[in-house]
Amino acid sequence: MKKKEMLFDEEIFDEKVYTDTKKKYEDMAEKLPDLLASLSAEGLPATWDYFQQITDADNSFKRWVDEQYMKRVSSFDFLPMDERNRIIDTYDALFERLKDDVAQLRRMKRERLPLFDASGLITVDMDKVEQMARKAATTKVNATKIQAYWEQVSKVVDAMADLRSFEDRNSLPSFVDDELVFTRQGRPQRYNLSLFLKEGGGTDLFQQITAPYFTKK
Repeated sequence: MKKKEMLFDEEIFDEKVYTDTKKKYEDMAEKLPDLLASLSAEGLPATWDYFQQITDADNSFKRWVDEQYMKRVSSFDFLPMDERNRIIDTYDALFERLKDDVAQLRRMKRERLPLFDASGLITVDMDKVEQMARKAATTKVNATKIQAYWEQVSKVVDAMADLRSFEDRNSLPSFVDDELVFTRQGRPQRYNLSLFLKEGGGTDLFQQITAPYFTKK
């Protein structure tokens, strides 16, 4: 027995999803060095452990800054209020300068940018980016079931084409796309295929609908 030709693929690849996903991660990868450099410029470690610490939650960096402030002021036996306020302002200013950059780092982590620790250097795994983009763009389907469904649908498509051909030969409006009109109890009634099927699709109703188009003269 001849094997059926498969009309459908087992995988559907969406080129736009692939391109958009890859570009999203590439844009993040491009920004990463500048964001880490902003930490280093403030004397903070741009290391893997520190990155994990300040991006663990939305408030992680603020919590870390507050902890550093408390360590600083608690290291003194006595601290004049002016000096305490100056230290507060210093740490608050540090937080304000870096909060947006840290928020972007946090977003990268939340968006699952594939990062790894390369001997202390935070690096993007671009091979993994390619894999993630392809996975996001690929949908696996049951092509056998789709083909079986199509075989049934194609019968309807062919039948509709035959119907339209019959209607054209007999100067009838399209029962599918237009309406057939007849009069019932002195009022015009309009039916298309959808309404006809909704009301049962029986022969009695069909005869009422089509009678005006096939009246013998």
